[in-house]
Amino acid sequence: MGGGTTNDIVATDWLTLQEVLGEHAWNERIGRYRSPYVFRGLSNVDYSLEASITRFVGDTGQWELEGHLLRNFLKYARQEIDIPDSPYYRLAIAQHHGLPTRLLDWTYSPAIATFFATGGRADTDGVIWAVDYVRAHEQLPAFLRESLERLDTDMFDADLLDDVTRQLLDQYTDEMGRSPTAGVLEMFDMRDAIAAFAAEQPDDYVVFFEPPAIDQRIVNQAALFSSQSNPTVAMDTWLEGRPELYRRIVVPAERKAEFRDRLDQLNFNRRTLFPGLDGIADWLTAYYTPNSK
Repeated sequence: MGGGTTNDIVATDWLTLQEVLGEHAWNERIGRYRSPYVFRGLSNVDYSLEASITRFVGDTGQWELEGHLLRNFLKYARQEIDIPDSPYYRLAIAQHHGLPTRLLDWTYSPAIATFFATGGRADTDGVIWAVDYVRAHEQLPAFLRESLERLDTDMFDADLLDDVTRQLLDQYTDEMGRSPTAGVLEMFDMRDAIAAFAAEQPDDYVVFFEPPAIDQRIVNQAALFSSQSNPTVAMDTWLEGRPELYRRIVVPAERKAEFRDRLDQLNFNRRTLFPGLDGIADWLTAYYTPNSK
């Protein structure tokens, strides 16, 4: 989505940023401040909400590479970790470690999204995408929406998505055949069942879900993922026809350094968001970087 949109709000100063990010947080039903938005910060306002597998495949049309990447990642990852049976756990692990997947990273924390929006080039505006996941899930096919309603929740997690996907697999077994044992083949059977279900729907849809707490970085970043029924379409393109679901908060280039310093004072920095020696080194490098002015 190049250029601005009618849903853009420019954060001209720190106070404006806080006011905009905190809007609509009050939840009347539970009497608590629980924002219906999830956030994604990008260091360049012109960057697309495009999944890494979409960028990887590009114009080649070779979507079968998605399966090859994941299958071989799981094969070689066995020497590093215990591979869980859950397909969504597997996807989350692969995404977390940089493999091209159909997932997009989001956070519940507007401050963390702001941190990522203030990175990159100092002469380029950043942007914070805020998407109303509650209303997005209201547009899900009835089968998926009802699974949330049964648990009286607005958000999926990996376990719930596993349950739902296995129900779809049972539904489509007669048509597709099914691998006799759990493992890689069953995972691809489940992918095919999801694709068959999505193809029957009149519209594309997006599912947000919380990943397992694989490591401290996911916990510290209040992370969650989105997955689109049609990964060939960038999410911002999907959102263009649904303006009621999102806002974009533009971070002007000239405010990036100020906002990053304010976040650092609030303890949102690479040391806390990326636990470990690498995060400490990156944080100290940024903290002590001389001001060219």
